[in-house]
Parts: sequence; C-alpha cells; structure tokens
Amino acid sequence: MKNLNILWASMGGTAENVANLLNDKASKMGFNTNQQELNEVTMSNLAKMDNVAIITSTTGEGDLPTNGEDFWLDLKDTDVDLKKLSYSVCALGDRSHETFCGAGKKVDEKLLQLGAKKILDRQDCDGSDEGSEEWGNTLLSKF
Repeated sequence: MKNLNILWASMGGTAENVANLLNDKASKMGFNTNQQELNEVTMSNLAKMDNVAIITSTTGEGDLPTNGEDFWLDLKDTDVDLKKLSYSVCALGDRSHETFCGAGKKVDEKLLQLGAKKILDRQDCDGSDEGSEEWGNTLLSKF
C-alpha cells in the first residue's frame, strides 16, 4: 500500500476542501493517507515522507495562510535533504493580486532546492479550486 501525505494551508477553507477531496479519493484507491495542516509538519517529519501533495492558498503579498506560516518559516531556513520525497503542489490564488499563487510557488521552489522530486508540475488555480480535481487525479495516477 502506497503512502500519501496530504499537507495543506487554507484561509477561507478552499484549500482544505481540495485536501479533503483528494484524501477521500486516495483512500478509495487504496492509498494509506495522512492529512495534516502544514503547521503540524516538522522538517524532520517532512524528510521521512515519500509521497507528498501540498495544497495551499495565498494571502497577503504571496504569503502562506496562518496555518502554514510556521511550516514556511522552518522550510525556508532548513537545509534538510529531501531527495527521497516525491511531490506536487496545488497553489490557490487570485490573478488580481500582484503576487499570484505566491505561497505555492515559493514552497515548490524551496522543495526543489532541497532535492525533492517534482512528479507533476504545480497547478495554479485562479480565484477558485478550478483545475485542482484534474491535478489530484493526475497526481494519484503518478503515485
């Protein structure tokens, strides 16, 4: 049975809903899922994960929501080796803001710097969760 860690940060609940839907679908497909708010994930825990889906909305000027801030502060300052981690990011944002999907973009870039393997390009959703279901389906098929 494959493990799948579904990690999320959400302001208004949309990213959390995307995570819930992905968790339900993955469980029905036989994945052993672990769904957590990003702030619950330590860098040592992240380094032990193999398959990771990260779903985050963006707030402010490209920032992670409050329930992902601590995770980002730890991630941006770490040099932990993530070579065994395979991942993809679903970023929620709004093109009317100067920094579109900034939270997801910076998490994606930092994971790559730490050696993680991106198995599916980041999905940038504009103003809603449009595209997230297709992203999730494709991601599950790659895992």
